[in-house]
Amino acid sequence: MTDTWSDIQAIKSQRSSLRERIERRKKLSEGLVQSLVQSVPLEEPENTPPPEPATNQHPISPEVEHQLLLCLTDAIVDLPIEAKHLHTSLCKSLGHELPLGLVHNLLLKFSTQKLITLKETLTPDGERTVTITSAEHTKILAVTNDIIASLKLSKSRPQPAPEEPAAKKPKHDKGNDLLENLLSTPSTREKETKKYGEEILELLSKPTAKERSLIERFSSHTAQVKEYCPRVTKEECIKMSNTTQACTKLHFKKILQKHTDENLGDCSFLNTCFHMDTCKYVHYEVEVPDNSVDRKEEKPHLETQLSLEDSVAKLFPPQWIQCDLRYFDMTILGKFSVIMADPPWDIHMELPYGTLSDDEMRQLNIPCLQEEGLIFLWVTGRAMELGRECLQLWGYERCDELIWVKTNQLQRIIRTGRTGHWMNHGKEHCLVGIKGNPPNINRGLDCDVIVAEVRATSHKPDEIYGIIERLSPGTRKIELFGRMQNVQPNWITLGNQLNGVRLLDPYLMEKFKARYPDGNCMRKPD
Repeated sequence: MTDTWSDIQAIKSQRSSLRERIERRKKLSEGLVQSLVQSVPLEEPENTPPPEPATNQHPISPEVEHQLLLCLTDAIVDLPIEAKHLHTSLCKSLGHELPLGLVHNLLLKFSTQKLITLKETLTPDGERTVTITSAEHTKILAVTNDIIASLKLSKSRPQPAPEEPAAKKPKHDKGNDLLENLLSTPSTREKETKKYGEEILELLSKPTAKERSLIERFSSHTAQVKEYCPRVTKEECIKMSNTTQACTKLHFKKILQKHTDENLGDCSFLNTCFHMDTCKYVHYEVEVPDNSVDRKEEKPHLETQLSLEDSVAKLFPPQWIQCDLRYFDMTILGKFSVIMADPPWDIHMELPYGTLSDDEMRQLNIPCLQEEGLIFLWVTGRAMELGRECLQLWGYERCDELIWVKTNQLQRIIRTGRTGHWMNHGKEHCLVGIKGNPPNINRGLDCDVIVAEVRATSHKPDEIYGIIERLSPGTRKIELFGRMQNVQPNWITLGNQLNGVRLLDPYLMEKFKARYPDGNCMRKPD
């Protein structure tokens, strides 16, 4: 009990000493304010010119403050700028003259609110010059919106009766203004801290050498992507924009036939519909500009290069082999860093191509193509579980998954998919498997979702090749079950719908001729 009582008494004495210290500090601060007020003369000297009448005629109103903020917003691009220029712009926008001192007071207010940063200098003639060095554009816009809202609110309220002019403020208020100005002026330490903070932000926003190297490596110098107009057709574009000409973006035109009924709306498949000769929905095609020149299909250049960190590797031209993958001896092809396959899964639906049974898929000799690397396996419907089983049988571990969201030419998601027993499938999955520890894999560059248009049957989006190339640049790659639309530089394509055999690698040609002297890879071996 004695210890508790002593602790209570100690706490009381500590509180009383703190109160005494606070009272002493209050008295000191009051004395400082009083001394500053007394240091300002209460009476104006005889030679002091009378105050400018314009200040009384044009008090600081929200309209003047709003116009000055608008002038400041327009002048942010030309910072630093002197207050004289803002004064000239403000007078032009208001239509009458205002004293320069009023503008200085407003700018000082904005500086106190940390909207802008001011710098005061003296000319050799002793004239005071105020310069705005920096401004917070976002804060200025927010303050401007608040002033506009207050002006609207004040206009909506009934105006009070005019009051008599208020009595003159005592002259000692100038001391309070001086004290407020002194307190609001940032110290040298604060200015230096802000300067260092801005320099640090500038350094952090600059890309590093590694980031610049990645940008240069994967930037496309030959891309000719053109944005499409959200109004779809030229007629709608002209109608909505109230002009005589359509915009320069890509437009579409309707494919109207005798059996087309425009009241039904657009077909989800547009010009890729299988039944355009009987489909009554509206279809579209790209409208080619009149001044455009038909470009011939560009052939892959042998000199196409890909910059690497240590060396410069040339992309090899496309190669392909027409073969039946169930019987083709893939051991002659060597090893690859990346495998992509779009198998003809048996999904128990009527398809315009032949399919492989589940056992035939399991027995494909995929392991011989890769000791360590990545595989991209397209699956859909019931093949999703079978695809995971095949990856495990072939020696892979599923490490990721890509999703292709299907759209039509108008960038709208397809609602009536061509596959699916229970729901219309508007997407497809690509399983990503990994074997071993492949080197030189660039992680974290791309997203796992592709949003792209539907084209011919089983025609996968071209974006997948860019993703794979950025993931594993400059390496050997092979695509299984491909067609002529899939051939790519640096890739070897295998499939039974290709045009013959095209091999350019001398070592590969030698191995192929030794195994298939007649070049026929479609028949079943004896």
